[in-house]
Amino acid sequence: MVTARLTGRYLAEYSRRPVNLALLVLVPLVFVVLASGAITDFAEIVGGVGDAGQLAAPTAGWAAAFLSGVAGFFHVLGSRDTDRRLANAGMGAWRITVARLASGLALALLASGTAIIALALRAGIADPVRTITGTVMFAVIYLGIGVAVGSLVSNDVNGSLIVIFVWMLDVFLGPAMAGTSVGISRVFPSYYVTLFVLGDPGVQTGPMGDLGWALVWTVGALGLAVALFAAATATRRNVWRLTKPVGTSWGRIKAGIRYGLRDHRRNVALWVLLVVLPALFISLSFYITPEEPTPVELVEGGVAQIQTLSMVDVHGAIMVPITIAFLAGLAGLFVVQGSLEGDARLTLAGFRPREILVSRLGVIAIAGLLTTVVSLAVTAIDFTPQSWAWFTVGNALVAATYGMVGVLIGAVFGRLGGLYLMFLLPFIDVGIGQNIMFSAAPPGWGNVLPGRGAVQVLVDGAFTPTFDQVGGLMLAIAWLVALGLAAAAVVNRIAEPKRA
Repeated sequence: MVTARLTGRYLAEYSRRPVNLALLVLVPLVFVVLASGAITDFAEIVGGVGDAGQLAAPTAGWAAAFLSGVAGFFHVLGSRDTDRRLANAGMGAWRITVARLASGLALALLASGTAIIALALRAGIADPVRTITGTVMFAVIYLGIGVAVGSLVSNDVNGSLIVIFVWMLDVFLGPAMAGTSVGISRVFPSYYVTLFVLGDPGVQTGPMGDLGWALVWTVGALGLAVALFAAATATRRNVWRLTKPVGTSWGRIKAGIRYGLRDHRRNVALWVLLVVLPALFISLSFYITPEEPTPVELVEGGVAQIQTLSMVDVHGAIMVPITIAFLAGLAGLFVVQGSLEGDARLTLAGFRPREILVSRLGVIAIAGLLTTVVSLAVTAIDFTPQSWAWFTVGNALVAATYGMVGVLIGAVFGRLGGLYLMFLLPFIDVGIGQNIMFSAAPPGWGNVLPGRGAVQVLVDGAFTPTFDQVGGLMLAIAWLVALGLAAAAVVNRIAEPKRA
């Protein structure tokens, strides 16, 4: 009875920010509705696994897994000290553990239910038993991963990015996206769950079968989460944080950038993600894509015409801005969200809001530049654009634009809600709304999204010898200026009240 009441209070604690609860429902709904068709097309091109009617089914599981993993991580991290005090006050570590996991399972089931409903409305469910069972297993596995990481990692940036990194490797190297030829994918959490959802009898998974191994992963992830969370809750830890004051305007800006970089250098997962993810995903896109022709609408000499290009080149080129948008958005989100308390102290120490603004945007720019340089260097191994200059400009505009988007998303929705949306927006915008891989021209609704102009510039630079996207360039600059002004207003709002 006490455990049940405690579980209810944990759920009430999560719902104190209604926006997070709303996003837990809306994000899988939007993701599955918009992404299932594109992912099915992609899986049919490069995957070759499963019944065509089931290819959209894993999208519900992926959405539920991402949200459950991130929610599970923050669900235990934000209340770690409180849970320890409750355990030491007589409730006991195991009672706290059961209550936390039960409330986390409720959140995972909510995300799973929404994703399944969205899939049914968008693509239909060819095999309800497999799809529903698999989606719940996706969510439970990643809930366990999120809770386990939250029990071990005290830094919220590093921990959440570890969860995201595992999820991205799992999805993009899994059998639905990359087929079963990538041997390392067998060690990823949802490999056997994906095979079970796809229902492919041609894949050999041993005497236990794909369902058996999927259940092993599900139970194992929950068991690991229980053991680690119980051990962490029963442990007393005192964390001491030492701060020292920092003290002409240019000098303060340099100090702000220097200490901002020093602070975020501690977020090892962020910098690993900024470097490793482009190298892995862009290289993989060239490796897994078949050498087939695909029509693409390009503009040369002011005239739009359909040209036939290699699917490998198209996929490789478009994967660059998708990766950059996601990582730059995360950098913008974490740099501003991670420095809220520090910025308040800086204003008390005499920093002006514009100096804080330049310092924070400087760190974001360095992170975006790093990701862009790594992405372009990896791309150069397998693909040579017609114009490196315009291809680089387009990708740099994507990085700058989504860095500002990350700042704004974080300011409005906070860290957890911001992570939910940064999972969704780059993929919907650059991955679908601007993607030339599935049809000769991207869909019209992509015109209203911030990536349109920048992607037009980089596609023109990638596949045509002359530059014909002046309109796209102007659109990209307009978006960047508007988002930059909005980000400046956000930073000023954060800093200004603390100066009184």
